[in-house]
Amino acid sequence: NTTMRLTSKLQKILLAISFVGILYLILALALQTIGLDNAQLLVKQTGVWAPVVFMFLCAASLIVAPLSGSSLFVVGGTLFGKHDAFLLSYIATLIGCSANFWISRKLGRKVAQRFIGKANLDELDKFINKLKGSSSIFYMVIIMPFSQDIVSYAIGLTKIKYTYFLIALILSSTIVIAGYVYIGSSLLELFVQPK
Repeated sequence: NTTMRLTSKLQKILLAISFVGILYLILALALQTIGLDNAQLLVKQTGVWAPVVFMFLCAASLIVAPLSGSSLFVVGGTLFGKHDAFLLSYIATLIGCSANFWISRKLGRKVAQRFIGKANLDELDKFINKLKGSSSIFYMVIIMPFSQDIVSYAIGLTKIKYTYFLIALILSSTIVIAGYVYIGSSLLELFVQPK
């Protein structure tokens, strides 16, 4: 039974890695077709709307938890420049994950389950139930990078204060977003730069 569970988890991890890999390949091909310079110029020409739409899409991808905003963070780093993309992604993450927390806190477990699935929520219960008070900030910082969107929903179902959640989110988001924006977009640029 334990072996079957491990095999099932391994299959899910491999499927997720394959999905992300395919998604990045599609993004690289799309940017290569359009041309990186053309894509960046188009973003500049839209003025304030491009950053606003980008932040909205990133926040929405975190609220609809299975989507994940990671690919958007990577593309943002390529289109907006790494520093601007980091700031935009960071704000979007704080908005999206805070929304997840409050959706769970105000609307309860049944609604949270609809966003992240019963299996994900049941899996997180054993970790999240250990969280108590300000000492849990460190623990949240450790588990959040694995899936900030899903963990945010789960933490909203506990009695943890929003302030503690927000501190953990601010700290963990810095690491997660920096990785996607600075490393992920640099790798994407390697693929789309003309040879």
